[in-house]
Amino acid sequence: MSRRPVWIDTDTGVDDALALLTALRLDNLDVVGVSAVCGNVPLDKSYRNARNVLFLGGREDIPVYPGAEKPMLLPLQTAENVHGVNGLGGVELPESPAPRETTKAWDAIYRCAKQYDGELELILLGPKTNVALALARYPSLSEYIKRIVFMGGANIGGNSTAVAEFNIYVDPHAAELIFRSGIPIVMCGLDVTEKAYLNHDEIQRIQSFDNPYGRFFRNSTKVTREFLARRGKDIFIPHDVCPILYEAMPNLFEGQIAGVHVETRGKITMGQTITDLYTDKKFEQRNVLVITNVDRQKFANILIALIENA
Repeated sequence: MSRRPVWIDTDTGVDDALALLTALRLDNLDVVGVSAVCGNVPLDKSYRNARNVLFLGGREDIPVYPGAEKPMLLPLQTAENVHGVNGLGGVELPESPAPRETTKAWDAIYRCAKQYDGELELILLGPKTNVALALARYPSLSEYIKRIVFMGGANIGGNSTAVAEFNIYVDPHAAELIFRSGIPIVMCGLDVTEKAYLNHDEIQRIQSFDNPYGRFFRNSTKVTREFLARRGKDIFIPHDVCPILYEAMPNLFEGQIAGVHVETRGKITMGQTITDLYTDKKFEQRNVLVITNVDRQKFANILIALIENA
């Protein structure tokens, strides 16, 4: 089985960590680099968490590069109420012994994309700031990126506001730059991620696994599960696992090609992703596969098996 080179950009919270660990377990993905961005938590915690999660997964050899400390134009908004103060639900992982990279994320992404000569795919798990800055700094970067797969946005609704999803809302200007780049994009927004949940019995099964992945899941997801429980939901939603499993197993998902843009000026609608899926009027550029559905049971079974056999 051929392994495709992927780069993961993350604001390493709880579901980001599970997504990183999942990617390490997939035979057809070759994680060649990771970059940290501010989002769920400030950059220093996101960077530390990414390094330590890779160490937990036995892949401290994968370099992690520090990226943006703030969005392009707006003040940073974080999500410690969902991910805990340290971003990992209070779990303190052993410190990675890997050398600390000093090259900035945008420079490292460009260098890696050129190295793979158009075959590199980017998987973005947080705000899009690092890649937007890379595109701004290196206009030719779009020629070297095969595809961008990301978690973010929503065709309908939001979770930070009535119309905006967190990853887009934190840096809408960066997201709009990505959508305008012309690079083929797969958008795994709330339309699909909220369908890709683990139910009570599946959560209990994973928590019974006595291995590093199982113990990390059990301890790190407590804060997030309590957050959901207060909203009457006895589930866990591993949002950021969706783009990882899409990259490896696209047949689990369904979607439609659309044009997508982000509202960057509105007071009430700031950060809204506007798609032309259900409109007669279409955007001129239609380069986004908007994922709208997933085989939830297969998704859950695959994730459970990856954790159990880690």
